[in-house]
Amino acid sequence: MADNHTCLELFALPPDLAAPLPGEGDSPRPGCARDKTVESLTIKASNGAFPDGALAHKARISFVEEAVVILALLVIMGGPIAWFVVVLPATLLLGSWTQLALFAATTVFLSAHPLPKLDYFKLRKSWFVFALYKYFSFRMVTKGNVRERAQRVGPWMGAGVPHGVLPFANILSMLGVNSFSFCGNFVGAPASVVFQTPFLRYLTLLGPTCDVGAKGMVRELDKGHCVGLVPDGIAGIFRCNEEDETIYLKNRKGLAKLALKSGYAVVPAYMLGNTAAFSAWFDPFGIMEKVSRKLQASLFVYWGRFYLPIPHRTPITMLVGDPVEVPAGIKGGKVENPSQAQIDEMHGRILAGIKDTFDAHKGACGWGHKVMKFV
Repeated sequence: MADNHTCLELFALPPDLAAPLPGEGDSPRPGCARDKTVESLTIKASNGAFPDGALAHKARISFVEEAVVILALLVIMGGPIAWFVVVLPATLLLGSWTQLALFAATTVFLSAHPLPKLDYFKLRKSWFVFALYKYFSFRMVTKGNVRERAQRVGPWMGAGVPHGVLPFANILSMLGVNSFSFCGNFVGAPASVVFQTPFLRYLTLLGPTCDVGAKGMVRELDKGHCVGLVPDGIAGIFRCNEEDETIYLKNRKGLAKLALKSGYAVVPAYMLGNTAAFSAWFDPFGIMEKVSRKLQASLFVYWGRFYLPIPHRTPITMLVGDPVEVPAGIKGGKVENPSQAQIDEMHGRILAGIKDTFDAHKGACGWGHKVMKFV
């Protein structure tokens, strides 16, 4: 008998549920009062899977909530463009040496000034975070008891694709997973450049983060934390198109190798809606892509609402698949020097998990006409 599909609509949950109850710890645990409440609010498909379009509607949002989210995202997404595309050229063409020095000093400050230490528990139940959930109609969709299976395998690496212009689903998951589901502590692993990019770096205020490098992620996993990353990375941005979901992951096997060497499972996920938040343009010759990959920074043209760097108000859904564990029988659960055959096998199971997850839920989310392929 097939597992029933389930959906948690985060925009519809009581905000107080996002913070721990006294003595409960920092995240839901199996059997705790908050976990039982979350379970009671989880929508379950009555006939195995949700019917087509059942999870495609947008959440209600007030004018004030929408305006505040738009303003915040305009600063975060539009700030780097205004600073480097408008202010920098104007300073170079019209400014004095003193103004150029001031621009350089201000850039260094915006890139490196200490960020405030936020109380994540208060943040997770804040009015602003739930306005974000409403703006993107954010949902988590799973098949059967994926939550229990993910908790059983211990710390894991969440592989969420596609990147899109900005992986909003992954960012929202950093809040939602810690608040309501799946693990004790969930840490986001953005590209290194995010930590130093003026304005964009403020996204790291939304939750605990670490560098996406292997050492940084394993350090968090060894602490008992789960880590989420976008394995198609910057290169994935340049595969986006309006016809299908093209994922640049076919020959990127670093995650599979890391899983084998560390012994930690991979939870495949598909972040439905990331590619619809913005439209993008890049040259057909691959010059922008080559420069972006060389600099480890995205260089392309994008736009959203009002033709501004404001994401469209598109529903975004985290589709979660079954954990992909290191093959049984490996002593200690780790392979210090995995063979190419072992890496290929693990990588194949990760890709299959991502595709199966997409295909299982795309119809319910209104994406039934889309086809996903790896390149």
